[in-house]
Amino acid sequence: MSDIAGSFAVNAKTQRLFVWSGIAAVPLMFGGLLLARVLPPHNATWSAERIVEIYTRHPTLVQLGCVLMMVGFAFWGWWTASISLWVWRTESRRFPILTFATLVLTAINTMVVELMSISFAVTGFRAGHISPEITLTLNDVSWFLYYYTWPPYVLWLIAIAIAMLRDKNQPAIFPRWLGWLTLAECVTIFPNAIQTFHFAENGPFAWDGFVTCWLVAGFHGPWTFLVAYYILKAVKREEKVPNPSSSAKQVPVEVYVQ
Repeated sequence: MSDIAGSFAVNAKTQRLFVWSGIAAVPLMFGGLLLARVLPPHNATWSAERIVEIYTRHPTLVQLGCVLMMVGFAFWGWWTASISLWVWRTESRRFPILTFATLVLTAINTMVVELMSISFAVTGFRAGHISPEITLTLNDVSWFLYYYTWPPYVLWLIAIAIAMLRDKNQPAIFPRWLGWLTLAECVTIFPNAIQTFHFAENGPFAWDGFVTCWLVAGFHGPWTFLVAYYILKAVKREEKVPNPSSSAKQVPVEVYVQ
């Protein structure tokens, strides 16, 4: 039993590290976006010359911002792994389909945002030395990676929300209202689907629009902190259990004898 308790103590420290990495990722990501001149966001109607000017005014800060973005999004991968672990705790041990879904989708999401950061870095790297139209096109690609890769992220949120709403643990790992809040965040992201339509180049659904940019960003930070709070609370609760393995759901083992 002491081996089990000691093992859980080490695991609890690792979980806290992963959770706090997710919290630390928020200022890293937003700080990187600010330095890279990506926040406030650009507008799809801006001229090529204006885009080149954005990247060439402070090129070193732009590249530093891209580095911070890449580091922040990498830590986000650690953070989402801890979420998948606690999604697993809400499921049947034999059929943890939501857990597998979150793991696959978070891998896709992490890769997409890393590619987005690299794309912004490449755009700034050659800005001012190549045709402004090429820089404008590279900038468009970067923003498409930012906004138009929304389906895996939304499906990831939906899988988490389902786990929260179906949680039968006593006490529950996550409150049900957090599941509904997670679904509400999905709704704010759906307008990203119209990013390629010309009628959405200006207004609330534009790249720099209130809905697609500021409302989504306003959800992401608080949602991250809330999920982190309840995961840390669950870890602390598990530490108080004499034998942590006894708190896990027991699944019958089927033995086949020939």
